Amino acid sequence: MRRLLILALIIGSLTRLLWISRYPAGFTADEAAFGYNAYSLLLTGRDEWGTPWWQLFFTNLRSFGDYKLPLYAFLAVPSVKIFGLTEFAVRLPNAIFGILAITSIYLLAKKLYLTSHPSPLKGEGNARGEVLGVTSALLLAISPWHIQLSRGAFEANLATFLLPMGIYLLLESHPLLSTLFFIASAYSYHSARLILPFILVFLFIYFRDKFKPLLIIPLLISLWGLTSPRVADVSIFSPTDNWLGVATRRFEARALGLPDQIARVFSNKLVYSLSTFTQNYISYFSPNFLFTSGAGESFYGMMPGRGVLYLIELPILIMALIYFIRRPSKLYLLLLLLLLISPIPAALAKGPGAAANRAAIMLPWLVIFLSTIIVRLPRKWLALLAGAYVISFVFFVEDYLYHSSYITAPSMSYGWRELVPRLKPFSDRFSDVRFSRSLSEPHIFVAFYSRFDPREYQKAAASWPRHIKFLDQFDGYYLGKYRFGDIHPQDPVITPTLFIGKPEDFPAGFPQYFQIDYPSSRPAIIVAQKLP
Repeated sequence: MRRLLILALIIGSLTRLLWISRYPAGFTADEAAFGYNAYSLLLTGRDEWGTPWWQLFFTNLRSFGDYKLPLYAFLAVPSVKIFGLTEFAVRLPNAIFGILAITSIYLLAKKLYLTSHPSPLKGEGNARGEVLGVTSALLLAISPWHIQLSRGAFEANLATFLLPMGIYLLLESHPLLSTLFFIASAYSYHSARLILPFILVFLFIYFRDKFKPLLIIPLLISLWGLTSPRVADVSIFSPTDNWLGVATRRFEARALGLPDQIARVFSNKLVYSLSTFTQNYISYFSPNFLFTSGAGESFYGMMPGRGVLYLIELPILIMALIYFIRRPSKLYLLLLLLLLISPIPAALAKGPGAAANRAAIMLPWLVIFLSTIIVRLPRKWLALLAGAYVISFVFFVEDYLYHSSYITAPSMSYGWRELVPRLKPFSDRFSDVRFSRSLSEPHIFVAFYSRFDPREYQKAAASWPRHIKFLDQFDGYYLGKYRFGDIHPQDPVITPTLFIGKPEDFPAGFPQYFQIDYPSSRPAIIVAQKLP
């Protein structure tokens, strides 16, 4: 068993560390923001807006106006110190935590088995717990969902280590360490913070003898975080259309003769929100999300069109549900409860749905749930199943290395690594350099790839607007001589001007200086110049 655990860690390390600067293709604005904030904290003790590091635990990282939780920026400080401000340095902490998650799932699965199956024969109980733990570790090591989320600076993945480890330490009677891990999870990602109160309540119900007053601290932190601006902004209770859809449905009903009092019963904010939540919630347990279509978008390096689980795991999941119905146990019930509450934050968020990052907290419980059935299979079945897993894993690796770049690059802000170093040598010849806001927070890429002095950045940020939700909604903010906003390439200029934008920012036939292409050879970023 120990050899299999070592094998899981080796596979997990290779799949999460190799070529993390190249895969996923591109580098998102959020990744660049975490990296540059780590760089700023390292050099000045303040974030990009000049907020002292200790205040970030109360205000979060304002960043673009999305108020990211600060833990990932702090975790990136050591690697940025060692390796410099590079994509590798920024992504490395998440890859390490992805590897550590394999260890935490092993420890938790083993401990849960021993806690829920006390055996008079200690050696026998340890052996069965060991098998469950190692199986869980192997499944997580080759999980396409976990591998993809571990390879970018995606803070959602931190919770797949922190929460299982917090539970394990609680069961091991280490309340102080457990509390620290739960607190860390509350500062890792908004979904983890939202789900933490439910987890703590379940732990109190199940393991009251191990629950200590210290655990009230992460509970209070998580409840305080429910009011954060980011949570309010992405919530289904703050729809993008400002409830226009509800008003439209009510108008349609009234136009066809339904009295307004009755129309309000069927079309109101509560009914809309409940309906949206229900549809979102069910989608995370649908075969489409789990086994066929997968993530609804590729902003977090996930490949749409591929399920987050292997297809071979569908019959295992069905068998696990049947076994639970026939022989319910304390372990199964706890895993099922944790699994059922995990998609709640994702279901409460607006957007395209099937957000694999927001639902990543499902993964540890799902893996252990599957493992409880795999360890019960006859040995001849296990050999076939192992072969099926190997084949599935090989096909995933081929898909990821040779096809994912074509799919994920447009969503992952591909091209900045190639653009900024190429732009810098000749941009000094232009007194007016304009970046289009269609590039999505272009200033952070300029700051990241040029290693812009954080002190000068903070001075510039002091003049930027603070009354809008997202910075790139504003037309005309500056970082040095670089202007960010609408570029208006068709207007006359009074000085030599450089324009950087997407192809759609330029009129047909506008002369280009050069362009950066996606891996699919489609143009990603256009650089053009215009003289007076």
